[in-house]
Amino acid sequence: MSEVLSLLSNWLPHQRWYVGAGETPDLEFVGSYELEPAAEDPGLRLITVALMRDGSRDPAPVYQVPLVIRDVDGTVDALGFIGAVREHGDRAALVDGAHDPAFARALVELIANEGEASGAPGPDGAPSVRVYGQPMPGARAGRFVTSRVLSGEQSNTSIICELQEEDGDAAVPLIIKLFRTLQPGDNPDVTLQTALAAAGSLNVPPTFGQVSGVWPAGDAADAPPAEGAAGHLAFAQEFFVGVEDAWRVALRAAEGGEDFRAPARAIGAATAQVHGTLRRVMPTVEPGREDIEFATRQMWRRYELAAEEVPELREYAARVEAVYAKAGEARWPTLQRIHGDFHLGQVLAVPDRGWVLLDFEGEPLRPLDARNAPDVPARDIAGILRSFDYVAGALSLQADREVARDWADAAREAFVEGYAEALDEAETPIPEADRRAVLAAYELDKALYETIYESRHRPQWLPIPVAAVRRLLGE
Repeated sequence: MSEVLSLLSNWLPHQRWYVGAGETPDLEFVGSYELEPAAEDPGLRLITVALMRDGSRDPAPVYQVPLVIRDVDGTVDALGFIGAVREHGDRAALVDGAHDPAFARALVELIANEGEASGAPGPDGAPSVRVYGQPMPGARAGRFVTSRVLSGEQSNTSIICELQEEDGDAAVPLIIKLFRTLQPGDNPDVTLQTALAAAGSLNVPPTFGQVSGVWPAGDAADAPPAEGAAGHLAFAQEFFVGVEDAWRVALRAAEGGEDFRAPARAIGAATAQVHGTLRRVMPTVEPGREDIEFATRQMWRRYELAAEEVPELREYAARVEAVYAKAGEARWPTLQRIHGDFHLGQVLAVPDRGWVLLDFEGEPLRPLDARNAPDVPARDIAGILRSFDYVAGALSLQADREVARDWADAAREAFVEGYAEALDEAETPIPEADRRAVLAAYELDKALYETIYESRHRPQWLPIPVAAVRRLLGE
């Protein structure tokens, strides 16, 4: 295990989902679970999934790293190669399992067959990690053919599984999201999309199933799972082939000068339908004064951070305070489960299905209990409004700024209209002035969040949210 730890310590910092980018991890083996190969594979020696705690950070994250050990003379995906190890005296190749079809095939089988898997036992004789496959009732998958990793992800790893029907025709593929950083508790990406799919919603992909499990929560791998943490490790659903997200569709329309009001109105309607379904099938809470005050305090703190990053925002303190004060005096809607990290890139244009929403995990850096708490629907609405503004910002770099602004304003207005027209009658009615005050506060808060992000990571994009802050404050 020391040899594997050394290899992983060198490999981990280069992965996009590693939260301590540029730092040297202090890895400790937490536990593991082993998967049985789902088919004969002559070059395969072992499929194991290691759970590693990184003590270099506080709190220490727990990473899920699937590992495949293969003969060195076998076929190995170069992108997934971690290093060479000695196994039973022989040299072997250690591979990131996400890039090896053997792991993906075994994971599909684990879910489809409601299987169980575990790893080496601790001192008490009980396995240190136990995981369980849980298929969606009625879900089925074709015969596994191959798999590939979806590129570009930041916090997780998604594996596309190509499948085949018994007659040889291609079956609907699956996408498995492997959660790289494990947290105790329910992952909203799993619970919300499963609840929406079970309710018959066409606004999310059909769910195939999930992998959940228990693992040691303490600093030692000998803690029995019953006294440890429990949560989700992977989630699988149907994958739509050849579709585009709304960001690409909107940007192309803006570049071509096409009216985007009808699609924007439809996205607004889809968002309202998802909110309505979540309000019916998940818990809701009526906001109290303490909830509102807590939310506006968080907004003010975000403004203070933004002003530290972008000093020119300091002159707007009084105006920012007025926007949040107005929201604090308004009547707020019922708090409910929402998407949580909503933008045009999280919406797909799917033929015969309309606009489909994805990735309900919320902001990955927020604590899981915060992401699972009922929230204000205005947060999602503000996310899409800001996303339309980013389309205009990208377009203004290569076209007339006023044309881009007019396009975004029309799309934003149509989105809000579509949302309002599709609102569920069960929603608690609140005065329009109060609704607008709450939405204005959340949109301003989102723009201030963007100034912090762009200042730290993409300075060339910083003018987009700074201009939005000024516009939202009346300039």
